[in-house]
Amino acid sequence: MSVYKEARDKGCEYLLRQLHEDGSFGDGTVGDYYKVPAAFQVCGETNAANRLCNWIRKNGMGPGGDFGPRTDFTSDYFYAYFNIWVILGAQRLGQFDIAQRGMDFLMDFYDEDSGGFYSSRTERGPATKQDLWVVSGCGQAALYASRLDVARGVGRWMQRMMDEQPNYPEVMYTVMTPGGGLVTEVDPADPIRYVLVNAEEGDQYFFHPGIAGGFLARLYQSTGETQWLELAKRYMLFAETATDNLLRLLRAGKVAWAASVLYTLTSEQKYRDLAVKIGNNIVDQQSPDGSWSSVGTEGPSNDATAEMVVWLDEVYQALG
Repeated sequence: MSVYKEARDKGCEYLLRQLHEDGSFGDGTVGDYYKVPAAFQVCGETNAANRLCNWIRKNGMGPGGDFGPRTDFTSDYFYAYFNIWVILGAQRLGQFDIAQRGMDFLMDFYDEDSGGFYSSRTERGPATKQDLWVVSGCGQAALYASRLDVARGVGRWMQRMMDEQPNYPEVMYTVMTPGGGLVTEVDPADPIRYVLVNAEEGDQYFFHPGIAGGFLARLYQSTGETQWLELAKRYMLFAETATDNLLRLLRAGKVAWAASVLYTLTSEQKYRDLAVKIGNNIVDQQSPDGSWSSVGTEGPSNDATAEMVVWLDEVYQALG
């Protein structure tokens, strides 16, 4: 049996133990359940996924298509990111009412002029920030919900971000505004949000090149337009030269996903090697009970576990 499939299924078994009789999951907040429908789906646990989706339909989705209940953390600038995972999981499962209503709500964040999605829940203006990982995730949700014009808009936004990088791939800036373009003045109170560098130690938002490259590769698959495949490769240049420190972070899971898709599309060995290295690191960090911990914390995390289950499945699909 593949080590990736074995770890994936062990993680799924942990998640199944958090599913309650009424279909609710964990503590019932969006931060606990949002990635779980997709995790159950990739493991073939469709009955469990359906029970959870029924609970979301009845208890977790508002009339406008938003998902909850929310905590303070899930109401931050990455508000929309929590919604995209529910949309992806529901669409994969054929729960189209949840996915389409969820995407309708997400469109309130869309900036048609720039092609990006606003990070703020309420602000809509030329100085409102748009973060690469949030925009990429929303683009992926648009692909799943058959909003191809929106997904292409995200692709154009990502092309502009890449074109404005001043020192890439040594440094990667990850925030833009519609009026000012790439933000290169980093907020000292939250530098990790704005810039990514190849560091030998410490935490980095290393998911940026992965979620960007993965989305763009899927956009290429959806359209056949080679510009998106080339842009995906460009975003992944940062990951190709990453330090072992960054490759060991669980945040690298999205990079493993992108590398797996790019290996499938191109057969280039470098993408296979990257997917294997990160996939093995993820497996090595799994706890005996099947769970993973979030970066910088101890103890099981439903959020981290569900995501690692999904990324290990992507590696397994590509590599076996």
